[in-house]
Amino acid sequence: MRENDFWNSDSSDEGRNPRTKSGKGGKKKKIRDTVDARPGYIESLSQRLEPVVISTPKDSHHYIIKGPKKVIVFNHKKFDARFQLNERKGTEADVAYIDSTFTRLGWDVQVLDDQTSAEITDVISKIQSSRETEKLAAIAIFILSHGEDNGTVFAYDSMYRVDNDIILKLTADKCPFLAGKPKLIFVQACQGQETDPGSRIRRRHTSQDSASSYKIPNFADFLIFQASFWNHYSFRSSDTGSWFIQALCSKINLSDETDTLLDTLLLVSRSVSLEKESNVPNRPNLHQKKQTPLLYSTMLRKLYLKDPLDKPIRGLISGSVPALNTNPVDSDSKGSGRQKDCLIM
Repeated sequence: MRENDFWNSDSSDEGRNPRTKSGKGGKKKKIRDTVDARPGYIESLSQRLEPVVISTPKDSHHYIIKGPKKVIVFNHKKFDARFQLNERKGTEADVAYIDSTFTRLGWDVQVLDDQTSAEITDVISKIQSSRETEKLAAIAIFILSHGEDNGTVFAYDSMYRVDNDIILKLTADKCPFLAGKPKLIFVQACQGQETDPGSRIRRRHTSQDSASSYKIPNFADFLIFQASFWNHYSFRSSDTGSWFIQALCSKINLSDETDTLLDTLLLVSRSVSLEKESNVPNRPNLHQKKQTPLLYSTMLRKLYLKDPLDKPIRGLISGSVPALNTNPVDSDSKGSGRQKDCLIM
């Protein structure tokens, strides 16, 4: 990552009036307001890009996502033999859920299987540079793979970082065509080797039951939703897909057009956290374990996935998509815990 250039701060000025300081001959000179960190380098006016034109007004409380919307699924099932990773059986079900759910919502879904790290970099570079990206109203990227800690996931031939190789490439300064537009990142992968046994609780009984152009932060308008908490396993069924993607697609399908995306994702977290528990009696390290998704957001507005006039999108997905919430689960970790005899509770 390129280092930022910083203005030098003069510690000898601490405690003085932040507006002025004395120069030669007693003259006053303006200095910068006191800040909690040294301000970074600001590019000259001649270097700045022209404002990006978007559909959403500055003062709008929700994103306007009329127009093309794109889903890219990096589906990693097989890996180079040197990693000694099992195939991610059941990932086809996750892909089917995603495809069905977002197609019904009017998104264009592109599935990319077993991409190498170079191929993933090429896809992201094309998103950055293609004029077709400018036409998009929103983009969602799904990463289905094995993973480790620090946001590291596996491509077919090597490892890559969700933050460095995906998110940082799509910020407003690196990808101006997506500036001001929702960028949704969903990660179905373990974040490490730890498991969560959960804790039992009970309820306490009580007696009372608009400018023409404006600046935004480069990291604005991101939503990152990952299957498990830092350093923890996520579980996946060899037949019906992962707990996380099952819950995500199910809750989106059942949601109302008045539900915001964040409302829906709260239900996803609750579903995975409270309704799922692993059952592997012969593997104590994986038996009766829990999982909770982790959400990061720099979204500036509400996002509604459903058009109020689009009634057919209501209801569950059907047809060739497997039934939800049944059959064994595996783990999306590099570790040895990928089980086929772990029943969803």
